[in-house]
Amino acid sequence: MNDTAAVPGGCPFPPLPPFPSPRDPRLPLDLPGEYRRLREEEPVRRVETPAGDIAWVVSRYADVRALLADPRFSAEVRNPGYPRYLFPVDPQPGAFVAVDPPEHTRYRRMIMSMFTKKKAESIRPAVQKLVDERIDALLAGPRSADLVTGFARPIPLTVVCELLGVPYKDRLAFGRWIGTLVESTSSQAHRNAAAGALFGYLTKLVTRKEREPADDVLGLLIENQVKTGEIRREEAVVIGMMLLSAGYDTTASSIALGVLALLEHPDQLVKLRENPDLVVGAVEELLRHQNVMQCGVGRVAKEDVEIAGQLIKAGEGVIALLSSADRDESVYADADRLDITRKDSTPLAFGHGVHSCVAKFLSRVELQVAVLTLITRIPTMRLAKPAHELRFRDGAVVYSLRELPVTW
Repeated sequence: MNDTAAVPGGCPFPPLPPFPSPRDPRLPLDLPGEYRRLREEEPVRRVETPAGDIAWVVSRYADVRALLADPRFSAEVRNPGYPRYLFPVDPQPGAFVAVDPPEHTRYRRMIMSMFTKKKAESIRPAVQKLVDERIDALLAGPRSADLVTGFARPIPLTVVCELLGVPYKDRLAFGRWIGTLVESTSSQAHRNAAAGALFGYLTKLVTRKEREPADDVLGLLIENQVKTGEIRREEAVVIGMMLLSAGYDTTASSIALGVLALLEHPDQLVKLRENPDLVVGAVEELLRHQNVMQCGVGRVAKEDVEIAGQLIKAGEGVIALLSSADRDESVYADADRLDITRKDSTPLAFGHGVHSCVAKFLSRVELQVAVLTLITRIPTMRLAKPAHELRFRDGAVVYSLRELPVTW
């Protein structure tokens, strides 16, 4: 991309700031200071993504919610104006997160009954058992651990594999493949290889479930949609891949960052430990304060639309900056402060509108159980090194810790 960016119609603009803005490495739980300035001075700002695409960044809470609920903005990633982050995107049929209604509605309807709030609550005892087993294993070893590899990742990976009906012996491979796909340092070749391996494995799994019916998510998709001819086998495989992404990486990242945030705010940690009935609101506050979707979500204007006084023309890309919206001072008093007793918190961690995360209820249950159980069962837990010395996944679409070493 040249220093002088061009937009549809050939109109030149001055050099654009890169996106996302860099964080202060000394304050890894804080957002880039630039986002506060954007909310105050330029709530709709043109930027350049790492892939070289030009897009408008929308940073205020009300504007982001309105954008995500507005049918004049498309989630179709095949659209030439869609803002790529790192690599080109070429979704296959079944990738419901990357299409608009009615196609999106048709795919989402097939799986929604398996991801309701009631269904998530029914899984709570199994999640509690899994979390207790992970903590038992931690307590049986040395009085130190990396909570990313030993706790935050295994829990959602196991849960989503159980839902999809993935055999236990194959879950480590699943974790590696997904890790490659979400890691910003992965080359395109490695990402393609991981995607191919995951697609190939799920294709074999779906084929086996066609012969051996099961009541897991993939099994029900096969019985109700594939065998009836509503979708093809390949579409069921892609839906499975979408659910893996929705149910694993964001939840694992939220668990790790949520625990770190509490360790860095011991008054809030003690308050939650002593008042476990606060856990539902505490998790909402952790999701708001540590919104892992640091690069937001992309959209494309299907027609000319005005946001906060700025005209966005048809065909131009837009990025809804979820993390910034969740720190909007006009919505949340003292927005940078973590307060687990904050009232009426409605974080955008799972998006908003028709494309909100299908696994949001399940993720909340996992977070509630994982965070509360961990701080209750290991009350003397503390960081093994300062937060600013930890390694973070800074350049990834989903912000996360690469490590969370603790001792007790």
